[in-house]
Formats: sequence, C-alpha cells, structure tokens
Amino acid sequence: MSAPVRATTGVFSTFMWLRPDAVLTESGVERGLAVCVQAGRIIEVALAALVPDGEPVRRLPGRLLIPGFVNAHSHAFQREFRAETEFRQVDQDDNFWTWRDRMYRSAQKLDPDGVHRAALRVFSEMLAAGFTTVGEFHYLHHRPAGQSYAAIEEMSQAVIDAAANVRIRMVLLEVLYCTGGIGQALRPEQRRFASSDFDRYRALVDAVQRSARSSPLVTVGLAPHSVRAVPRDLLREIGLLGAERNLPVHMHLSEQISEVDDCVAAYGQSPVATAAAAGLLSDRFTAVHATHLRDGDAELLAEAGARVCACPSTEANLGDGFLPARELRAAGVDLCIGSDSHALIDPFAELRMIEYRERLRSRSRNVLVGETPDRAGRLRLGAELLAMGTAHGAAALGLDTGAIRAGALADLVAIDVEDPALQGVSSEFLQEALALCGSPRCVKEVWVGGVQVHGPR
Repeated sequence: MSAPVRATTGVFSTFMWLRPDAVLTESGVERGLAVCVQAGRIIEVALAALVPDGEPVRRLPGRLLIPGFVNAHSHAFQREFRAETEFRQVDQDDNFWTWRDRMYRSAQKLDPDGVHRAALRVFSEMLAAGFTTVGEFHYLHHRPAGQSYAAIEEMSQAVIDAAANVRIRMVLLEVLYCTGGIGQALRPEQRRFASSDFDRYRALVDAVQRSARSSPLVTVGLAPHSVRAVPRDLLREIGLLGAERNLPVHMHLSEQISEVDDCVAAYGQSPVATAAAAGLLSDRFTAVHATHLRDGDAELLAEAGARVCACPSTEANLGDGFLPARELRAAGVDLCIGSDSHALIDPFAELRMIEYRERLRSRSRNVLVGETPDRAGRLRLGAELLAMGTAHGAAALGLDTGAIRAGALADLVAIDVEDPALQGVSSEFLQEALALCGSPRCVKEVWVGGVQVHGPR
C-alpha cells in the first residue's frame, strides 16, 4: 500500500467567532447569536452584540448554523459498487441475499489501497452532504483467502488514514465475525472478515486502539456483526470487553425475517432477546436496522437505554422492510441514522424517509412528533427528526458532539437559508423545512473540530 499523506495531528488551536444569521441551539432556531470556537470545541454561545471588539469574527450571512450530522452506520468499501447491483438476476428473485452474494464478490477484489481509496471517496461525499462524524462498521480485515496481513490492523489503518486525510470524525467499529450462519461454517468468501477466536479479535482491537491515538479525530468501538456471525458465548465476551473499556457496541439485529426465524429456531428467542440474555444491551449499545422486531424487543432495548440506528435508504434499496419507528419511539428508544451501503449519502433524505414510512404505514401525518410541546403548546416534528440526525447519533457513538452548546465538539454545518428549498421559510418552521425539504445542496460550509473542511473560505 502506498504511504498515505496523514492529516496534521495535535489539538486544533483555531480561535474564532462564527456569526451566522441564525443558530440551531437545543432550544430551537435563534437569531442574533455568535458561536465561539477554540481548540476544537465550542467554548461559548453568546449574543452577537456582546462579542468583544477586536476578536476574530467569521460572518456567515444567509446561513443557519446547525450541529454536524452523524452517520452512525457505514460500510465504506460498499461505495465502490454503487449501482452495480441494480439489475435482476434472470433465473431468480433478487433480494438482500442475492445482493449480499454480489457484495462478497466485490469485496474480494479490494486490497488496503483499494479500501483507502474507497474510504476517501465516501468520507469526502459525507462531508459535502453535512455529515461530520461517521461510525465505520469495519469487517474487511484479512486477505481474500483469510490470511492476515503482516500487520493485523493494516486494513483498519487504511480506513483510519482516509478519515485523517479528509478530516472527518470517525468511530471505527471493529467487527467480530466468526460463522457463516448460526452453527454454520464460514463460506470461502467470508474468511477475510473473520477472526479465528476471541483472543485474535482482542489483539486487533488493541492494535487499532494504539493506532488511533495518533489520529485526534478517530476513536474505536466494538461490533459483533450479527447473531448469524457471532455465537452467543462470544456475545458475552464482547459485552465484557465493551464494559471494561467503556466502548460503544453496535450490532446488526433483526435485519431480515429469515435471520429472526433462524435465531428463534436455534435459541428460542429473538435476536434482541439473545443479545439481552448475553448481557450485551446497555446505554452503550446500538441495534442497527431492527427492522423485524418481535413482541417485547422494543421494551428490552428501552430498558437498557440502547438505541436503534435506521438506514432507510439502504433498507429501501435492499427491500428489507419498514423500521417500526413509531413503536420504538413510543417505548422510549432513541433513533439515529446511517447510510450503510451508500446507495445514497444524504442525511436529509434518511430523516424524512423515517417519517414518511410511518405516514405510509399509519395513513396519518406528523407521526414522529416529539413529546415536548413548543411555547404555543404544539408538538413539533422538526426537532425530533433533526435530533435523530445529530444528538442521538453522537450518543450512539459515545461522542460529545451533535449539539451547539458550550463544551461540545465544534462539528458544525452552515446551511444556506436562501436555497430554493428553504427560501422564505420563517424561523418558526425552519427545522421542519430543513428535515423534510433540505438536501446536501443546502450545505455550504462544514467544520470538524473547529477546522473548516468543506466550502468557500
């Protein structure tokens, strides 16, 4: 692999005030504010009129400053075959499993250089769309036949270097993958994903954590792939390791009906209940997809303080089914979003698809309104959806970002309020317009850790 150019390490020391037309705070859209950034964090949100004379001010006319979006579930390498699977096999129905076979074939072609290039492309696209953070669910570990590279973390390092190069914040979710199905041997094309035993997986996590120390925007989490790929005894080991190191844990759960049926047949309970019985559920746990939940699953997630990451564009692309968002929210489970296979990279589209799916399911409107009324006593949709794209995703990854407040990481996006999609919308309805009408075209400037990484300077 050719040596990548690393981004500058160390603490970002920029000191400046950002002065947009409006700021999306935890109280809503507010005008007349300025946001002070220093050493990678927001140190103050104050009335613009009170900014001391002589201090550096970056004026942002026509802009709404919002927290950066959080992409809580990504497989960077899958960006490399975007649109290549959009055809129907002549001799069989096309579904998730036939798509997976094609994905496996594409994955076989990638070496560390290819993974690095794929990650550069997809992370750059994320920044341009307004994503400032990514949870990279990384399971491409070894050579195609399953042999390790000279350095066990070489494929992970390729992704770390790409994140550092483009300056996106990343939690590298290292995947444990052991079986080809519950009680089944690995297929040949799955061998490059797999760890031979838990000690080998722990060694990989150790190596990646050491490497991530030199990249200030990169941290590490754990990711048992699924009940299909990780036996129950190793789910317990993952839970213990996550608790020991206080790491986020993400896992594909209940993505496919056959996965749920196989789990019930093997273990007598759903995938969510299996994870709960293994001690895996906690407030550091995120269930990815959760498309086909059984009775009681939402309550198990809620009791543990766990979250669900929805990937609506991928779930729609693969024909997976509908996320039961209304039931999850009613149980008290917070939702976040991910672009997963990168059929589309657009946080606005992911958010409105969650709401619109619920409208189609219930044949009603404004389904996912929050529980807290505004000053006029109305339940509002915009704040709830935007929290899914920002604060809930940050919490799922264990990061202090996703909000504009003193002390938070300075991951920020400037939205053009004069874009045709938003033009003429009053401050009162700007959150709803942004969530339901916005697009990456509205994103003009992006900062990660207080450093501008996208847009005119």
